[in-house]
Amino acid sequence: MQPLFGMTGMSGISQVNLAAASTVSNDPQVQVALASGFQLIHILQVYTSSMMALAVWDWMVCLRMEWHRIWKREWSAIKCLYIWTRYYGIACFAINLWLFNAEFTVAQCKTLHYLIAATCMWVTLGSEAILAIRTYAFLGKQLWVGILMTAMLLGEMAFLLYVSIAAVYQIPPLIGDKGPCTASDKPGKHVVSGFWLAPVVFDLICTALTIGRSLMLRGVGVRSDIVSIFVREGIFYFMAVAGVNVLNAAFMIQSSNPNLQNINCYLALVLSQVLCCRLVLNLRSQSDKSTTHTGSESHPSFAVSASRPPNYSIPLKKYRGTAGMKSQDAHSDELFEGVKVQIDVEREGEGSHKV
Repeated sequence: MQPLFGMTGMSGISQVNLAAASTVSNDPQVQVALASGFQLIHILQVYTSSMMALAVWDWMVCLRMEWHRIWKREWSAIKCLYIWTRYYGIACFAINLWLFNAEFTVAQCKTLHYLIAATCMWVTLGSEAILAIRTYAFLGKQLWVGILMTAMLLGEMAFLLYVSIAAVYQIPPLIGDKGPCTASDKPGKHVVSGFWLAPVVFDLICTALTIGRSLMLRGVGVRSDIVSIFVREGIFYFMAVAGVNVLNAAFMIQSSNPNLQNINCYLALVLSQVLCCRLVLNLRSQSDKSTTHTGSESHPSFAVSASRPPNYSIPLKKYRGTAGMKSQDAHSDELFEGVKVQIDVEREGEGSHKV
């Protein structure tokens, strides 16, 4: 036992893990392997608990804004998806936290380990659906965009279902027949890596379409705080979530230690949920700040550069025809969200003409 406690630079947790390993085997190599496994399981449990705390903290911080921007608004697809992503997400995280921290027999975990991917996939799809609808609206609700977003969502859902049912593998307990219920790739396979890479591809397409549309709007002189928030936070969302998901895929590809494969999964799930919910709240908050009210109707106000006609008003939810808008004319019959947009065009030597 002298080598176990004579090691320097070892934390108390490491010493405990080595002491526990020494009760199982007298082989030093086996003891080190078991201690490493115990350490990774402990890190996984602490990590998932921390991420759960982050999800609950963000929900509590946003409660006031959520009440005004979500619950007091009329029902819509975005409202339903926000509620699903936020509250189902928290429930899903709680279930997985229970699986990672409680003790289960091998027989019990044989069924329960499917819940890990099967429950988490719907949080991912909720976040992706919000991005899909926002991208569809931002691109003027064009038919081809709607078909593309729907096809990508259905394709991703089919793939994630396949991963949840056929690709996950139950990680056996390190010692005995009881332990936390965790899952990973099947030995020699890397299918579960696609669980994290599929959202990266989806987000990349949405981000590219958003940036392309924003550049087109700038080209015709449209400036908007809402567009800026959508683009800025959309790019930040993509970079943050894509970075973590790629890291997750890298952990999944390595097969030296199955417990290491799950180490980062909670960060990816919680980060996508938190950032997507924040995106909805921030967009609605900015929309309210920049809204001009006319009777019972309202629409967010977009600014236009000095070389363009002033007082454009184009809502994020629905607009069309802006690509063909020129500096000296504008379509007078455009309907945006059921509201006919009025544009005051003032030219040199003329008065103000209301279209």
